Amino acid sequence: MMKCRICFPLAAAAVICLSAGAASGTTYTVSPSGPITSLKSIVNTLLPGDVVEVESGVYNEVMKIQCNGTVADPITIRGVGATRPVFDATGQYVVGDAGSPRGVFQVEGDYIVMENLEMTNARNGNNGAGVRLLNSTNFVMRDCAISYNDMGMMGNDTVRALIENCDIGFNGTASYDGYSHNMYMGGMGTIEVRGCYLHDALYGQNFKSRAHYNELWYNWIADSNEGEVGPVDAAETQLSNSNFVMVGNVVVSKPNRTGNSSKYINFGADGGYGHNGTAYIYNNTLIAGSPSIDFIAITDWNNQTHVVVSNNIFYGSSDILKYWWNSYTNHQGSYNWMQNSASVPSGFTNTVQGTTPGCVDLPARDYHLLETSACVDAGTGVLTYLDGNGVLHSVSVNQSYEFGQGLVPRGVAPPLDIGAYEWDGVIEPTTPTLEYTVRYLGDGKYGFQFTVNCHDEELAPVWAEMQYEGYQAAQHQAGYGPGKEG
Repeated sequence: MMKCRICFPLAAAAVICLSAGAASGTTYTVSPSGPITSLKSIVNTLLPGDVVEVESGVYNEVMKIQCNGTVADPITIRGVGATRPVFDATGQYVVGDAGSPRGVFQVEGDYIVMENLEMTNARNGNNGAGVRLLNSTNFVMRDCAISYNDMGMMGNDTVRALIENCDIGFNGTASYDGYSHNMYMGGMGTIEVRGCYLHDALYGQNFKSRAHYNELWYNWIADSNEGEVGPVDAAETQLSNSNFVMVGNVVVSKPNRTGNSSKYINFGADGGYGHNGTAYIYNNTLIAGSPSIDFIAITDWNNQTHVVVSNNIFYGSSDILKYWWNSYTNHQGSYNWMQNSASVPSGFTNTVQGTTPGCVDLPARDYHLLETSACVDAGTGVLTYLDGNGVLHSVSVNQSYEFGQGLVPRGVAPPLDIGAYEWDGVIEPTTPTLEYTVRYLGDGKYGFQFTVNCHDEELAPVWAEMQYEGYQAAQHQAGYGPGKEG
C-alpha cells in the first residue's frame, strides 16, 4: 500500500482575521525598566490601530480593557522578548465589584487582539479568570498561556471570539469543585478554539460552553478531572442552529480521575433549557483512559438535539453513544473505527472494528497512523455542517495538531483517513529479506537474480551480470515494477 501525500496551502483559519499594527496607530512599549511600567496605566487610552509591546517580565496587576478598536484597525497587546510576559494576579482583587475585574484581564471592548502573554493566579474562590470576556466584540487571543486561576477563560463575545494556538491548563479551585473549568463560555456569539492545548482542568472540564454556537478545530484536549468537552445549554441554545463543530481534535481522558469517571463529550442539556442543534463530530482521535468513559453522552429533553459522527477513532471504552434521561435516536454516523467489543450505535454505517486502531505508540500517546492501520483510506470526504446561522459549509480536513509545533498541514490524498492524523507515507523500518539465485553464463561470467522484500513492498527482480574475476560489472540492468516506489 503506497500513497503519495500532497500538502496544500492552509485555508484561512477563521472568518475574522485581524491585522495588528495599522499604519494609523501608535506603538507603545511596556517594560519593567520603564518608562511605562504598567499596562493598566495606558490600556484604556488606546485608540484604533494602537499596538502595545509588553517586554518580558512579571507584572502584578489586573485590569478591565474597555478601549475599542475597529475591524480595520484593531488594538493589539503583544508580548515581546525571550519569554512571555507574565501578568500575575497574586494578591490582587478580582471579585468583580467596586470597579474591579473578575480576572487578570476583563475584556469589554471591541476588536482587541492579545498575543504571546501569560495570565496566572487570579483567585476569588469561585471564578477568578485568566481572561474574562464581558460582551466583547470579535476578541482574538493567540499564542497565550493561562494557568492556575479559578477559571482559565470565561465569558461571552457578541460576535465571534477566536482562541488560537494557546496553552490553557491547570485551572480550577477546590472551593468550586466540579464547576471550575479551563474554558467556560457562553452568549450568542461564536466561540472558536483552534490549535490549542487544553489540559489538566483540576476541578472541572477542559472545555465547557453554554454559547449558542461553538467550534473546536484541531486541538489537543486531555486529562481533565470532570470531562473533556461539554457544549451544553442556556437560554441562547433554545434557538435553532445552536450547533457544535468538532473537527480534527485529539481528546484523551486520564485513567485516574477523582471526579466524574464517565463524562467525556457531553452535548445537549444540563441546565433546564434544552439544546436545539446538532453536534458535528468529524475526524477526531478519541482515547478513553478508562472503560467507564461514555464517549458521547446526549441529554435531549425536547427531541431537538442531534449528533452526526464520522471518521473518528474510538479507543479505550466500548460505550460509544449514550442518551441520558430520554432515548431518542437523533444521531447518525459513518466510517468510524471502534474496538471489537464496542456496540455499534444504531444508524452507524461502514464502521471499521478491530483490536487496536494501528497507531504508532498508544501508551506514549503517539496517535499517528501506521501504514498497516485499518484507518488508512477508510474515511469519507463528504463532510458538511451548519453554522450558528444555519449556513451550510463543506469541511476540508487540512490541518493537525503537533506538540511543539501547533497547527501543521495535514497531507491530502483521498480517500481520507479516519482520525486526527493522516498516514504520512513514511514506511516504518523493518528488516528486509533477500532471495537470490546465481547461474553461470559462460565465458567467465555469472548472472545474479535477487528479490528484496521490505515492509510488504516487493521490488521487481534486479539483474546484475558480473565478471567473476575481480567482480567488475559487465552489465547492470535494474527496474521497478509498475506503480512501485524505490
